[in-house]
Amino acid sequence: MSGRVLSTEAAQNAITQIKSITDGGLTDQLNGLETQGQVLCDKSNWDGPLADKFSNETWPSLSSALKQMVEQINELQQQTQQISSDIFSAGGA
Repeated sequence: MSGRVLSTEAAQNAITQIKSITDGGLTDQLNGLETQGQVLCDKSNWDGPLADKFSNETWPSLSSALKQMVEQINELQQQTQQISSDIFSAGGA
């Protein structure tokens, strides 16, 4: 493994943009989708053949994917914070 460390301005800008996007409410929006999907799955809110199909076929996989995305975005936030710290410590920013 090389000891070389490189951080171009483009890389620093990309990290800043990723951090801005992930800190800017993306996880809140995904959690909001999860909440609203659960509302639609409640038969007292929505019922009928299409509601059943949504609740039993569509929503379970979407709900799982949303939860995974939130977890992965949280991991990405931690990684970008570490990368930013490492670049700053190395004198790159």
